[in-house]
Amino acid sequence: MKKRTIPVLIATSLAFGSLAAPGYNVLANEQVKNSPSYIVESWDAPEGLSKQDVLYQFLQSKVLQPQTKSVVSIEAAKNHFKIIQEEDDSKNGSYHYRTVEQLGGVPVYGSEQTIALDSNNDVKAFFGSVSQNLSKSAVPTEASVSKEEALETVKASIDVEIGKVSDYDGIESELIIYPHEGKYVLSYLVKASTSVPAPGYFHYFVDAMTGEIINHYNEIQDATKDFKSSGAMTPSYVKTSTRALPPATQPVQARGMDMFGNLQTFNAVKDMGNGTHYLFDGTRANGIHTFKANQMPPNTFIILSALFGLTGFEVTSPKSFFYDPAAVSAHINAGKVFDYYKTKFARNSLDNNGMKLISTVHIGEKWNNAAWNGKQMLYGDGDGERMISLSGGLDVIGHEMTHGVIDRTADLVYENESGAINESLADIMGSFVENKTGDDLWLLGEGIWTPNRSGDGLRDMKDPASVNIGGYTESGYYPDHYDDRYLGDLDNGGVHINSSINNKAAYLLTDGGTHHGVEVTGIGKAKAEKIYYRALTLYLTATSGFSEMRQAAIQAARDLYPDRNGESSAEVKAVESAYSAVGVE
Repeated sequence: MKKRTIPVLIATSLAFGSLAAPGYNVLANEQVKNSPSYIVESWDAPEGLSKQDVLYQFLQSKVLQPQTKSVVSIEAAKNHFKIIQEEDDSKNGSYHYRTVEQLGGVPVYGSEQTIALDSNNDVKAFFGSVSQNLSKSAVPTEASVSKEEALETVKASIDVEIGKVSDYDGIESELIIYPHEGKYVLSYLVKASTSVPAPGYFHYFVDAMTGEIINHYNEIQDATKDFKSSGAMTPSYVKTSTRALPPATQPVQARGMDMFGNLQTFNAVKDMGNGTHYLFDGTRANGIHTFKANQMPPNTFIILSALFGLTGFEVTSPKSFFYDPAAVSAHINAGKVFDYYKTKFARNSLDNNGMKLISTVHIGEKWNNAAWNGKQMLYGDGDGERMISLSGGLDVIGHEMTHGVIDRTADLVYENESGAINESLADIMGSFVENKTGDDLWLLGEGIWTPNRSGDGLRDMKDPASVNIGGYTESGYYPDHYDDRYLGDLDNGGVHINSSINNKAAYLLTDGGTHHGVEVTGIGKAKAEKIYYRALTLYLTATSGFSEMRQAAIQAARDLYPDRNGESSAEVKAVESAYSAVGVE
């Protein structure tokens, strides 16, 4: 057995449960009483209603008045649910809504729904959670604590955790209603992205009435975890620049060697004033911009930042040849991931709205990691023994950038089962982006892991149980069946550990095989990637777990490969078998 390890993040757990039903299911939030799940067999819309009226009439039937248990009015349903996304899928003859519950215009955290209408405007799929005990009399919607006060509280806490943060990659605050310890709490959700003095994607929940921090965790979504050296992460020392390029630049074709010594041609720009070339590709969306950190010591950076406003380092060259293999690899691979999502799914960057893609290489000194911090990709150089620069792994970059796609679609909460699905989908899509064949398709980061040894990787999606993770599971290895999942609090409730269960299902769905006595007929990569992308972007919600993942994949497969004469398609049967094989029903 090959031994591969991953570090752990410790977080306060957010408990939730689920109920699965054929074709439809709803996640029940067990933190708040009287929020039951529903099983919907079918729902035919009344004649003559618009799509939105169908949506609200359907949702209206799911919400009861807490006092009388009677169904709320249509107008009350319109106030109760806010549409946050809608998409017309004319190719499949369906229309999709993503909604969130709200009270007095304040959204309820994690309480999302996805509803799909067929060509007749009948509801054909429904995923999510619906609360029945929201009440204005019980939950205030006007904060006593200001947004600025909440931000200062969070900044002070982050400074204690990682050291003084002179500048944030991004920090934003939203007033929410947060289910906490059996009740709803008006809170600020603060998301803070850092790269100095350490990478972080912090999520804080601050009571908007008292100013108290009631929950927080670091959602830094990194590619590697090492359970036995969780405290050994080398800090990063860069804040990427948001300043504009020189005003007079023109696109050029540049060249350079990548991490593996291959001569590559790629897009860059040239400063027409002094001839300097920059690693900026303006041909894709709002641009792909690649920076370097230079492993700068933190004190030096802080001084230069304070005195001169230093915001990072451009990767430049006096000619059209670039001599930084890590930067060249990051730049090219970011473009490949953009092209994959654009070509396969007509998705325009991570947010589907042309988002600029920012990468920074040479993070820290011998940092064995890569990360998405909510704003950009961060890549370490590796120590040369366990890893080389992680920017050389196309599947690693696909993994990180897919976290950005997840953030802007299902936004899966990075704890417990939903966090495991988050990590797994990043692994799955990262592997599909790389598009290798055979066993290499299912090894994550095989190109950058243990450079002096072949045939291994950061994770093995085909055979998770071959990878040793120490005493975190009963077997000591990654689980490949739901019954063997990790149930502790470490690793944000097992987001990396338990991701292997869904990874194994993806392998079985794609390549087929027999697992735990269940035989699965594989459907191939081309079909599997469509199913997982559709499940992510149209059906999964923030708190979806393994059962919801199964049902979302079944629904996506049924959309793409419909039943014939009352018989499920081969693709739908394959999804069902793959998830049954890993114990997810």
